[in-house]
Amino acid sequence: MQHCPLYSLYIGDSQVVFTHELPSPCYAQVAVDDTMSVSRAKIVKKVETDKFVAVITPDPGRTFALFAEQFVAVEAAGGVVEDGRGGLLMISLRGRWDLPKGHVEEGESSDVAALREVREECGVTARIVGSEPLAVTYHAYDTYGRWELKRTAWWRMIYEHGEPLPQREEGITEVVWCRGESLQERLKKSYQTIKSVVAAL
Repeated sequence: MQHCPLYSLYIGDSQVVFTHELPSPCYAQVAVDDTMSVSRAKIVKKVETDKFVAVITPDPGRTFALFAEQFVAVEAAGGVVEDGRGGLLMISLRGRWDLPKGHVEEGESSDVAALREVREECGVTARIVGSEPLAVTYHAYDTYGRWELKRTAWWRMIYEHGEPLPQREEGITEVVWCRGESLQERLKKSYQTIKSVVAAL
């Protein structure tokens, strides 16, 4: 399982990593205090001007956990569906290209939720490959004054049957198989989280 990378999250299209040292010169640096914590407000302000932010800390796991406590936790699951011929199933939602995903319902496991979301959003049935998620991503966002941190487990799947059909009531306008140049063009109009998941393939 890949964490895209470990202790990393996205706020909009900006990436925030929690690490021992600066990953590369393109990252803006934020140092933590003696409590190993960094405020949400400070990071939200930082990503307004910087696309890549590195929180430098002696204990990235603890600092990430303390940061995550400042959000409402949301569990989600998604499907990375391949057709066996180099094609990847993508959806068009709110003007961006995405992968099928949604909230994990109470009492539901993330793999079952991912299969359900693929079926509901795309109209196709698939089966999961492997016993662990392909990747796990974190995405922070402000929904009407409430900051949430969505943890999404992405499951690799192989298409079985069904004609792609967008769930229009959820705002999905297209469901298409993408490969080669077509896939790369759509990824340019996607999210950084989705790019990192596809890279994990």
